[in-house]
Amino acid sequence: MLSCLTWAAPALNAVHYSSHQTIMTKLTIPNLVEQGKIAARLYDECDNALTELNDSFGTPYEAARTNLTTELMRADCSGIDLSVFQGKESLFKYPEFNANIVVRITTVPTGHTKLEKIDEKIAQLELKLKQAKLERKHLVEQLKITSAVDFVTEKIVTAFSRIK
Repeated sequence: MLSCLTWAAPALNAVHYSSHQTIMTKLTIPNLVEQGKIAARLYDECDNALTELNDSFGTPYEAARTNLTTELMRADCSGIDLSVFQGKESLFKYPEFNANIVVRITTVPTGHTKLEKIDEKIAQLELKLKQAKLERKHLVEQLKITSAVDFVTEKIVTAFSRIK
C-alpha cells in the first residue's frame, strides 16, 4: 500500500516522458488543472482515433468472430470433434495473417445429487463471506465516526468519459 509519505518526494519533481513530454515542477491546483487539460486533449484524440478504427476494422472483426463462434457451437451440437482446432496442430493457424485462433471449450457436468449438495454448501459459505464483509464495512463506519482509525490514500484512479 502506498501512502502520501512514499510518494511525496518523487511527486514534487515528477517528470513524465512520452511523445507529449510533460513536466510538473510545482504541485498547485492550476498546475494539476493544466495536467488534466493535457490528459483530456490526448484522451479526446485517442478516443476519436479508436472510434474511427473500430468503425473500419473492429465492427467487421467482431461480427466475423461472433459468426465463427456460432458455427463452432453448431458444430459441437452436431457431434463434430472440435479438438482439431485446439493445441499446437490447430487447423486455425493462418501463417499468411500471422494469426492463430485459440479455441477454448468449457464443459460443465450434468446434474447430480452429490453435486447439488456441494453447490448448496458453496452457496452457504458465500453467504457467510458476504455477511462478514458487511460486518467489516459496518465496523469501519463505526470506527470512522469515533475517529478510532485514520484513513490513508491507497491509490488514486482516473477515468475519462464524454461530457453529455
